[in-house]
Amino acid sequence: MKFKKGDKVKYLDEIGEGIVKEIHGDLVIVEDDLGFEIPMKANKLILVEHSKNMNNIDDTTDMQDNIIEGDTKTDLSILSNHNKSKIQQFTDGIYLVIKPENPKVPIASPHQLYLVNFTSYDVYFLLHQIKVGNTNIYHSFLNDYTAIKLENLKIEDMPNELLCTLQSIIISKEHIFLPFISTFAIKRSTLLKEDNYSENPFFDEPTISILIKDLKEINELKNFEKQKDELEINFSKSKERLIVDASIIDKYLVSPELAEVDLHLEKLVDDPQNISPDMALNIQLSYFKQCLDAAISKDIDKIIFIHGVGAGILKREMYQILKNYPDLYYGDAPIRQYGIGATEVYIKPIKK
Repeated sequence: MKFKKGDKVKYLDEIGEGIVKEIHGDLVIVEDDLGFEIPMKANKLILVEHSKNMNNIDDTTDMQDNIIEGDTKTDLSILSNHNKSKIQQFTDGIYLVIKPENPKVPIASPHQLYLVNFTSYDVYFLLHQIKVGNTNIYHSFLNDYTAIKLENLKIEDMPNELLCTLQSIIISKEHIFLPFISTFAIKRSTLLKEDNYSENPFFDEPTISILIKDLKEINELKNFEKQKDELEINFSKSKERLIVDASIIDKYLVSPELAEVDLHLEKLVDDPQNISPDMALNIQLSYFKQCLDAAISKDIDKIIFIHGVGAGILKREMYQILKNYPDLYYGDAPIRQYGIGATEVYIKPIKK
């Protein structure tokens, strides 16, 4: 199936749909209804509707989109020339690296921001960077053991925190990988401390190197197919084969009519740091479904789910599940009481 920009598609192996924004060979960038760009293999998409403006598609990217060209890339494959002790201190993985132009006085120097693929895989990435309400988007392919320059940074022009969301998909002929999303912040104060600059296997100069995803976590993304199939079976057959444990909701009751459930991973498991992102989402969605069914079973008026903000994936998947409950009303919970990372679900009709 060949797709075109503007086509409406849905995902073959998971819940969700969106609009085709870009196409790179067999890799399709899909923008979902929350505005996030998800890289997907073409054979994992189903065409829902052709673009309504097929003869008038704008092939140029948005002014804030930055397609990074090859001349900004640095080959790191000749790492044998570097000090071997420096290499041993760094695990294989994907790094964000802040490199001072003048290593003698790093805190007074302009800096260069690099994304480093220190693995044997190829990577397609999109980096969303939020600056005072504006979002810059960088995207490109990054070959194995390659660094790519994203932009120049001036400390005096930086906000206190530079918020970033990295969306990536690993390219491999042998395996299918689950795309992953990492959210992090670059603090201005970090660049102002000389002790934060250290030797590294990527560049000759001391840098600030931030590990985003190590090789062990990346390899775990190969094993998502079985987990995802089991989750979908649970969702599709839950009404027929699961007996709802209504008591699960009791500990969350604020009053006989209201329950509040915190879905943050650290509230659900003992060792959240050892759980892969795809498994974490499975756990959160499964627990969400159990609590929702228990609240319905106990005839509770309303339930609040506290899910946080993050990249919006958990909330999006929750809303997809809630669409299967046509008698429920749901939406954002009151911001004053719960902040911007909570959803309220009315089990009983709202009294007018």
